[in-house]
Amino acid sequence: MSTTLTIRNLDEEVKRKLRIQAAHHQRSMEAEAREILARALEEGESNAEPASVEEVREKLAGIRGRWKNRGTTDDLMRATRGED
Repeated sequence: MSTTLTIRNLDEEVKRKLRIQAAHHQRSMEAEAREILARALEEGESNAEPASVEEVREKLAGIRGRWKNRGTTDDLMRATRGED
């Protein structure tokens, strides 16, 4: 499977660093970019575990309890800033 990815408006400093890193690893800039993307996504997969529905409900319940019967968000922000 072959896919083309075009990255526009890449900062010149990022491009320069990519060129240097690629040369250090004796790869083309394209090969270096592929390696960086693959590595970043593999690391992200190991760290990003999807939350179960129950975990999300528990987190939301904690938040709901704090906001209950305390007015609007603007009211809460004023109270937080001590403007009441």
